[in-house]
Amino acid sequence: MAVETPNGFEFSIGAKTYLCAGRLLPKAGIMYGYPSPQSHLVDHRELAPGILGCTLDWLEANNYAQLWQDSRKIGFANQQVIMVRAVYSGAPGLSGRFLEATGWVDADLPSLASRLLPADTAPFVAFLDNVSAEFVEAGILTRGRYAAHGNVWNAEWLTYLTEAWLPEVWEAWQRTHARPDWALARKNLMFAKEVKREIDNDDD
Repeated sequence: MAVETPNGFEFSIGAKTYLCAGRLLPKAGIMYGYPSPQSHLVDHRELAPGILGCTLDWLEANNYAQLWQDSRKIGFANQQVIMVRAVYSGAPGLSGRFLEATGWVDADLPSLASRLLPADTAPFVAFLDNVSAEFVEAGILTRGRYAAHGNVWNAEWLTYLTEAWLPEVWEAWQRTHARPDWALARKNLMFAKEVKREIDNDDD
């Protein structure tokens, strides 16, 4: 049975993962906690890379992008990286933004992620806030303050979509973390996060 969405809105796998975060991840402490739509805190160091990883996996599985490994000089040293070639446009939400971030040329994952992560003292937190914009656009989330504090959800849609999407999200999460290139992808993503944090600190 097809999942109903507000006015037929098409959500990205990243947004679906965001919505199900409280059912997907264990509770986290205050230091690294990000308020899930289900209210309790989850670790943004796990959720943000996981969302980006699920996006990569979805783009490849649905033939929007091709992925391979290579060595590129980044900063002062050569690094092993995941390379991304955008093949088709038209993917929804975050998936579409990910493709656009390539500039339609072969791009390495650290550079791509740095284009998607805001310059911030906590880039993953600001990134997650941006992912939630799909739900604002769909009309089922009124955004609160920084780091999702004070977010107000349409309770009926939240409950329905969490249950409807959880099997798809769980499968995507498990498949992403089982990928042979996941350790490298995560390393690339963490590098990009540190770059954006340094950029934010340089602006002080």
